[in-house]
Amino acid sequence: MNRRILIALFAVLAFSACRKESLNLVNPNSRICKTYLQQFETIWEGMDQSYMFWELDTIDWDARYEEYQPVFAAFDARGRNNPVTQQEFQQAWSGVFEGLLDHHLTARMWDPKGESEAWVQPGKNDYSHRTDRNSQLSALRSQPGITQYIGCDPFSYGDKSFPGSWFCLLPGKTPGKKIAYFRFTEFSFTTLSRYADQIPNKVTAQAPVVAFYGPRYYEGMVGGNACYANNDSIEALIIDVRGNGGGSLGDIVPLVGSLAQSDVLVGYTRVKEGIGRLDYSGWTPFIVPPPSRHLNQAKPIVVLADINSASCAELTTMFIQNLPNGTFIGERTYGATCALWPQSDTQHDVFYNGCFGDAFYWENGYPYNRDLFSFFVYTSTFYMVDKDYVCREGIGVTPDIEVLYDASQLRRGVDTQLERALEFLRTG
Repeated sequence: MNRRILIALFAVLAFSACRKESLNLVNPNSRICKTYLQQFETIWEGMDQSYMFWELDTIDWDARYEEYQPVFAAFDARGRNNPVTQQEFQQAWSGVFEGLLDHHLTARMWDPKGESEAWVQPGKNDYSHRTDRNSQLSALRSQPGITQYIGCDPFSYGDKSFPGSWFCLLPGKTPGKKIAYFRFTEFSFTTLSRYADQIPNKVTAQAPVVAFYGPRYYEGMVGGNACYANNDSIEALIIDVRGNGGGSLGDIVPLVGSLAQSDVLVGYTRVKEGIGRLDYSGWTPFIVPPPSRHLNQAKPIVVLADINSASCAELTTMFIQNLPNGTFIGERTYGATCALWPQSDTQHDVFYNGCFGDAFYWENGYPYNRDLFSFFVYTSTFYMVDKDYVCREGIGVTPDIEVLYDASQLRRGVDTQLERALEFLRTG
């Protein structure tokens, strides 16, 4: 037989032996699913075409199709006397997504026949301890020489949640000088500022962030003595993002960029530019510029972060770590370092670039039509690496000075991570 024919025949047989990446244009945002199998195949196709990490992931996505396609087909074949249970529905979807690298990845699927949901968040398995914020704040308040302590607990307004924040001054290295400490639980200050007319008392009540940044905190620091960070009596800063799960990228420039005096290269990003698994754009520098209101002069800055610091908290950690006057103290962060658009952003129409599905179902807790197999997949839209082109997704940011969480010491009122930060700033 002709050698060319043999090669062609081998290629056909190899192609038919397993499912390859889908190159058929599929818009999962407009697909109406009426069966378990349709829901599965739509999500499989959507992930196949929009997921960012196929070059890094170690799982075989084609094998997942071959394994779970029969499972969902069997669900459809079951009669009314043998309905699919919520546990079976959850277990099947957990198996589909198990082991995927993306630590932002969260998927929500509706089963109209069983009137139940499945939630999947593979990266959650990496949590090794809970951030005990209350004990840490208690240890902070017992610090010798502490002054100007201000606290504001988290609160909600409608379907929005807003951060708790804490501020205080601690004795510095030089007699009469202070270390300004600022902690917050999520990135939503710029979002909060949009509600100034509706809940002015809540916006203006953010006393800790006002003390640290000044009254127009959502625009960045203000000069002079309007905020403590710029006060000449402050010789060093501590930014505490332990237990901070992230939030709005809009906070990065006014809150984080204002800690520097010039542009800071945090890393590089790229996006999907087509439906092929490896259809990426080129790398674009991820540079955070300082707003017009920023820290007047460089001061030593320590960022405290832990395994529960995620997303924007990790970008903040990388930012400060890249400053010549910045140091990261604590433990490896969560590993959700790649960025994404908000759930309801118009970028959902770009279905090969991140989140896809029924955003209304995600945000409101129920689908438009409860008889349909609605779903929403929330996954990274920007592939990010650090300034050395190392991807930290699923790994986390490594501290300059490692201090692991010590629950036994914290129960005794000693926050070992904070103590190490103070020791570093006071002694070098």
